[in-house]
Amino acid sequence: MADVTGEAALALRGEILRALQEDGRASYSRIAASLGVTRRLVTQVVQQAVDSNELRLTVSISPDLLGLERFAYLQVAVEGAVEPVRQALVALPESSFVADVAGVFPIDVEVRVGADPHLSDVLATIQGIPGVRSVRTHMYESIEVNRYSPLRTGHTDFKVDSQDRAVIAHLQLNGRASYRELGEAAGLSPGGARLRFERLKRAGVVKVVAMPVRDHQRETPSIGMGIRSRLATGEMLHFLRDLEPEFLAVTVGSYNFVATFSRESATELIAVTDALRAEPGITAVESWANLRVLKEQYGEGDRLSVVSETSTGGVE
Repeated sequence: MADVTGEAALALRGEILRALQEDGRASYSRIAASLGVTRRLVTQVVQQAVDSNELRLTVSISPDLLGLERFAYLQVAVEGAVEPVRQALVALPESSFVADVAGVFPIDVEVRVGADPHLSDVLATIQGIPGVRSVRTHMYESIEVNRYSPLRTGHTDFKVDSQDRAVIAHLQLNGRASYRELGEAAGLSPGGARLRFERLKRAGVVKVVAMPVRDHQRETPSIGMGIRSRLATGEMLHFLRDLEPEFLAVTVGSYNFVATFSRESATELIAVTDALRAEPGITAVESWANLRVLKEQYGEGDRLSVVSETSTGGVE
């Protein structure tokens, strides 16, 4: 960044990458114009982040399209060696998020499952992993914010075909692939590929995201929080949304809410925790640092292949 140095350059870099978090296909020209920099600079920052494996541009898939109905956050206590437990949890098809954390529980996991008894089966599998001493489970009543994944849409009747799946599979490899490239992958014209993508996006069943690769130590880790509150859920959600979490769920269990916050500095994260602890309606806050994110994956191409092409009437 020839025209910006030091802290200003880091801050600008952070703004450029954040602009892609909600829409991984956002126009570089539009981002540049909004920040008062050149398109070339935006392209350079993003490419460096991708090349250094700090960022991947991919697509996440709606839980509805994958037949996923229930979600839970698990805190896993371990006895003995932790590494085999890590490996088993990362390999678990139902785990969407796995992290090493600081605190009483060394590993936390999010699982996404289908209809009962899928969840109880998965919990039994995790409890049976050698080295797992206990699991504390928090059921999600609803996911209110997830920066890197579509939320549930209610489109359980959405229908995809082989060409839709080919478009999605290619976007998982390169979220910013051109419509010409998507068309070649799916046997469509560029215009046809654009129409397919826009239909999927409009229905909320896919989301192209700039996903941070967080499997290595960061200077400022993200923090998870379990929050108990005496306020009505809607009132508390309004307060928590204003703090700009990257993830927020209403839960049943030891917490009323589970949230994840990430910022550019420890000072900014401290400001978030201070705001939470100063809120009279919050009765307790437990926090933990995500020291290393081992898995963060919201939808797989091979999982998508199980969705029937003819089971329901599609959404146009």
